[in-house]
Amino acid sequence: MPGIDQYSVAARPVEMYFGETFLSMGTAFIWKRGDDHFLVTNWHNFSGKNPRTGKHLSSTNAEPDRIKAWWNVKDNLARKIATIVPIRSAEGEPLWWVHPKYGRKVDVAVLPITPPPETDMHAINEMPSRPLLLDVGRDVFIIGYPFGIGHAGLPIWKRASLASEPEVINAADPHILVDTASRPGMSGSPVIRKSYDTHQLDDGSVVMSTGYAYRFVGVYSGRFGAQNENDAQLGIVWPAPLLDEIIAAAHLDR
Repeated sequence: MPGIDQYSVAARPVEMYFGETFLSMGTAFIWKRGDDHFLVTNWHNFSGKNPRTGKHLSSTNAEPDRIKAWWNVKDNLARKIATIVPIRSAEGEPLWWVHPKYGRKVDVAVLPITPPPETDMHAINEMPSRPLLLDVGRDVFIIGYPFGIGHAGLPIWKRASLASEPEVINAADPHILVDTASRPGMSGSPVIRKSYDTHQLDDGSVVMSTGYAYRFVGVYSGRFGAQNENDAQLGIVWPAPLLDEIIAAAHLDR
């Protein structure tokens, strides 16, 4: 569809359910390796638990056993269809993968999926990308669904800025901080950098071109240590390289 940014179709809303009971809503996106497709979101969306404390997020202590995922219909970017996707086995065991070293401490979950017929996955790692410079203070965008599926099924682009040095990451807790005010529903959103005309690359060079350049930065997982609206508006982003590590290991959450 003319005028729609290609990365707008990368993000898709997901709804978490226990049986027929709706629990929460979040955002996800697709990663592709070879012929295989993976739905990527936050661990806390699938588990229904706080990854740092292990406590249930719902007052009912319910844990999701399925999700409703919304998919882009081929040749119609403004239309989405929904399917129910199990995220646990018949025995209640998780079907999603976690990081082989950090487990739930990296709040990212990867679910192998089979794309529904007549849909286009728009895998984010197959979209045009360049090694744009990431430095503290640089603007990035969180692409998600804070208000549900919304108008025409397209996401909100929420501006943020890198609040910690991307090159200096704690090996025990490998995340980046961003300065932004977010809302429920954006957990699991892809975070990207978008540059126009003059592009600074991470090798120090500058490239001139017509149009936009993009870089996938990582996976957003909500505000850091927030208890109320007066807390610092800092959010957590899990860096992109962690995704390849999760998929390469295919480590089920147990």
